[in-house]
Amino acid sequence: MVEFQNVSYAYDGELVLKDVSFRLKEGTCLFLQGPNGAGKSTLLKIINALCFPTTGQYFFQGNKIDRDCMKDNKFSKRFHQKIGYVWQNPDAQLFCGSVEDEIAFGPRQMGLNDDEIKKRVDDALNIFDLTRLRHRAPYSLSGGEKKKTAIAAVFVMNPILWTLDEPLDSLDLKSKDRLSEFLLGLKKAGKTILFSSHDRDLAKQIADSELYLSENHEILVPASF
Repeated sequence: MVEFQNVSYAYDGELVLKDVSFRLKEGTCLFLQGPNGAGKSTLLKIINALCFPTTGQYFFQGNKIDRDCMKDNKFSKRFHQKIGYVWQNPDAQLFCGSVEDEIAFGPRQMGLNDDEIKKRVDDALNIFDLTRLRHRAPYSLSGGEKKKTAIAAVFVMNPILWTLDEPLDSLDLKSKDRLSEFLLGLKKAGKTILFSSHDRDLAKQIADSELYLSENHEILVPASF
């Protein structure tokens, strides 16, 4: 599903990723780990076409993903419907006036009818224990509530690939347990998952393989669980 071929990325002339190559097969779960600043978030952004390799190539479902292909609005829309991205900092992801509107935003952009949108939103509010917060503005929520809202907004889009940057950040123990169970359910449902985390317990529960980025922004030999 995902393939990186010798991908490097530089920001203001400074390498953030260096000659990264790997494959992610459909229906598998990959654990991305490494120290802060290694390039994990940048790798996830490249997968979501929020930035593009400085050198090397990125393929999604056999299609080379670059600036040119993303200029095609039809292709770009299909691409973004297939991939869900949960940012490490939910403040970078949330922008609507209420939790309900935040979760409904994606389905509205897909052109779904009102009944289907309401069903998806209600299901997501229930699954992520957000029903009582449906009319609250996202900026007024706690860190954990923001994180759950961000995940719910991806859930309603039903992507085939989930990419998550530190998904357990800001969550209390109960919410961490529920999210771990949710991710395990995604895996059992055949979804493809790529996530970064410092929580090895989560990795042991759901990951099939591991990718380690070093402080030099290169892939090291994966460690075993």
